[in-house]
Amino acid sequence: MFCFVVLHYLVKEETILCVNSILQLIGEKRIIIVDNASPNGSGKELEQIYSKVPNIDVIVLPENVGFAKGNNAGYLYAKKIYQPESIVIMNNDIQIAQQDFIITAKELYKAEKYAVLGPDVYATSLNIHQSPKRLTHYTQEEVHRLLKQYEKKCSQKRLTRIKCRIKRVKALKRFVYHRRIKRNLIDHRNTYYDVPLHGSCLIFSEPFIQQRDYAFFNETFMYYETEILDYECQKKKFKTMYTPRLQVLHHHNVATNQTFQSDIQRTVFMNTTIRESLSAFHTLMEKDGAEEIFSE
Repeated sequence: MFCFVVLHYLVKEETILCVNSILQLIGEKRIIIVDNASPNGSGKELEQIYSKVPNIDVIVLPENVGFAKGNNAGYLYAKKIYQPESIVIMNNDIQIAQQDFIITAKELYKAEKYAVLGPDVYATSLNIHQSPKRLTHYTQEEVHRLLKQYEKKCSQKRLTRIKCRIKRVKALKRFVYHRRIKRNLIDHRNTYYDVPLHGSCLIFSEPFIQQRDYAFFNETFMYYETEILDYECQKKKFKTMYTPRLQVLHHHNVATNQTFQSDIQRTVFMNTTIRESLSAFHTLMEKDGAEEIFSE
């Protein structure tokens, strides 16, 4: 059986569309909706909507604990209650149009014995493929350099406002994303192994589930979860894999956009939480002696 963990925040309509797409998949499945203490009461509404649907559970968290802890709550619930063969963690702004999604994931596991599998993530508003995020692992030196960059960004409020105005030009935003993908030499039509995957949809297989009671490192609120996951998987010798044989549609940043009244507020929040995540990532690497791990 496959368990699907859907992290919900604010946008009830997106979650319903996501759940409907899962329900039409071929194969045995259960859906666990985790409401991250949505202040508009939409978690309670979803609880009522699905109260009589036998294969859907809704968990309403008492506070917003962020991406990692919110998903981990659903992951642990799925593991303890249902003992699934795989757990799929996905954003509520994801939809799956591929009816044989579960069947194909099982076929791939039989052939590849992956620990974590990432599908092709197609961002509908940006017209780009978001996974894998890059083809190399993060080093401690790089994380330290990024941390310093974001510490600087957090102190440059005026520059943030200017950049936000520039980002409002959608064509320019698409250009930046496409250039970044091209620079990383990523072809979404290829299969890749042991690369940082996109966190909007991930499949965790039985060996991973058996060894870990959590999917993501618990010390971040938002951002860099899959970069840290990639680091932890390399450390534990877990096989990760990107496959173009599976695809999901990503309606990018719907909940985040609804949370903030302006793009400036959203960018300040993003810069602050990225800085905090990078700090946690750097501390983890320092504690582990990361350079020694990757030089083995």
